[in-house]
Amino acid sequence: MANEVINLPDYTVDYQPVPIKINNLEGLQASIAQYVSRYSNLVITEDNVTDSKQVRAKLNKLKKALDDRRKEIKRNYNQPLREFETEVKKLEASIDMIIDPIDEGLGELEVQRREQRKADVMGLIAEMAPNYDVGVDEIEFDPCWLNKSISNKQITQEVASSMTVVKQAKDKLATATTMITKYAQAVDVDPIPWIDQLKQGQDVQYLLQAIDRQVESAKERERQRELKQQLAAEHQQETSTGKIVDTDTGEVVSLTRTLKITATKDQMWGLSSYMKKNGIKFEAVN
Repeated sequence: MANEVINLPDYTVDYQPVPIKINNLEGLQASIAQYVSRYSNLVITEDNVTDSKQVRAKLNKLKKALDDRRKEIKRNYNQPLREFETEVKKLEASIDMIIDPIDEGLGELEVQRREQRKADVMGLIAEMAPNYDVGVDEIEFDPCWLNKSISNKQITQEVASSMTVVKQAKDKLATATTMITKYAQAVDVDPIPWIDQLKQGQDVQYLLQAIDRQVESAKERERQRELKQQLAAEHQQETSTGKIVDTDTGEVVSLTRTLKITATKDQMWGLSSYMKKNGIKFEAVN
């Protein structure tokens, strides 16, 4: 059978470290110690230069012989290790030929499982959304819902909790939108820009205060405009010829005319009141 498990045999690896020993090590150490004692503080002169060169050559020869022997032993000592490593790597390569496709297959299976779990969760969200009056696209998908360790019951609880939060936020926004709209319309202000700020997360009370500031600013501009008109009127004066001119520019802004009016008594009083109210000067002519 393709899926039949093949039992692996028991195996061990024998290894016995081989001791490396320098024969007559004590004698060699003693001889070198004598050289050290004799020549460590040596002062080279013309009288001992020949002997010094002979000693140096002798010691270099000994040093080279020791190092050559060390390298030879190291090569021989490492040879069994290299052969063992080669065999192990061959075995590992053969094992990887089996493990790699299994890993790939398991990975593909896990991808399929997660995709199926995601489809199931999205179906659950679509089923629950109408009960909470929220849209499917309003629920943020939590990647943890794809884990094997989480149960369907826990997913349902977390989806319900998320929908509750979204619903509460929507209701809060709707209430605030209504409040801003009514308040803006009451003071004759376009509510749309303020609602846009509300949707971006701005505080309701801040927006109400901002609307008040805008209204007050508009009123202040109107007061300034009326004040300018009043000041302009004060710059005007009546001349002896009956003309009214602007004292700053000299421009004639009004003229005196004599009119004969025929009206009833009530109409005459009404006309008189209108002219007084609008600052029109008049006088009775016999």
